[in-house]
Amino acid sequence: MMSYGNPVEQRLFVIGHNSGLTNFVKRLRLLIVTTSVLLAICLSSSHAMPESASDQRSPIPVVVQFDWIFNAQFAGFYQGIEQGFFLDQGLRLELRGGVTTANTVSATVEVPGLSIGSTESNVLIAEVAEGADVVALGTMFQDSPMGWMYIKGGNISKFSDLADRRIGIHSDGARVIELLLREAGADTSELDTFKASHDPQPLLDGKLDALQCYYIDEFVKLQKMVGDRAGIFLARDHGYKAYSQVMFTERKTALAKSSNLRGFLKAAKLGWAYAFDNPEETVDLILEKYNPSLDRDYQLRSLAKIRELMEPEPGSLFRPMSPDLLENGQSRLLEHGLISDSISIKDLLSQQFLPHD
Repeated sequence: MMSYGNPVEQRLFVIGHNSGLTNFVKRLRLLIVTTSVLLAICLSSSHAMPESASDQRSPIPVVVQFDWIFNAQFAGFYQGIEQGFFLDQGLRLELRGGVTTANTVSATVEVPGLSIGSTESNVLIAEVAEGADVVALGTMFQDSPMGWMYIKGGNISKFSDLADRRIGIHSDGARVIELLLREAGADTSELDTFKASHDPQPLLDGKLDALQCYYIDEFVKLQKMVGDRAGIFLARDHGYKAYSQVMFTERKTALAKSSNLRGFLKAAKLGWAYAFDNPEETVDLILEKYNPSLDRDYQLRSLAKIRELMEPEPGSLFRPMSPDLLENGQSRLLEHGLISDSISIKDLLSQQFLPHD
């Protein structure tokens, strides 16, 4: 009996000697090679192609609560959105304004998800003393622009005169005017303060003797109305040391969203730098997209004064707040009974997210 050896060798031997099967094998080999090449190309291409829209992450929504109307005071955020700085950080901003300073903290923490607000440092300290669980991320204004404006040539010549005059105030200044007048040695028993609007017109009408203002905003408007007759007592010139437009968020947000907060502050700083370098373009943006009712010259003047507060010297934009200055402010509030309990300034501050470049 003839032996053909290994069965596999037998099969190969038989196939190799059958012309029909030989052609089949050739075609099969060609198909396998072609398929392998096409598969390799597809795999290579899948790595080189950009992600499809469905694969890309959607920007994280961030609500930003301002304590004032949309104007030059928040120009850095408008430009941060317009120039794509926030989107570069994976963030999509929703800007909200129109609430009073006294309600800014509550309006911010009531928002589900990632929300950030801004207010005066002493207002923030008072809110935390009342139980608000928020932290300060950094400040925009390195000093407070708060003051009391009046028209020169009337019954006011020095700061202590305000002690028995009719003064229009806002919620964030009720504590401050009384504190500073006391420290100036004035008798505040006849202090006549009442809630007023931000419009300077009552000063011209004689309904008010002085009106609380920001010198970067309402005082600019009064200057446009009466020129050199506009007078102002700046709070900082009478011992008031505080930061303004302090950015804050809930403590739990700071713990859970650290990378988002870093991105937010980086984009905000870039937005402000762009706004200051391009004031005309920035005011055009404000008037076109945010508040068409504003006066152009008014906003240009305001933006110039804002830069003085935010960048008093080169490189000081978004400079960290001083704990000592905040401690001093708190001590004065406690001394005059304007807050009932002290807070830990160290626990209040979460400035580790600020950009360092």
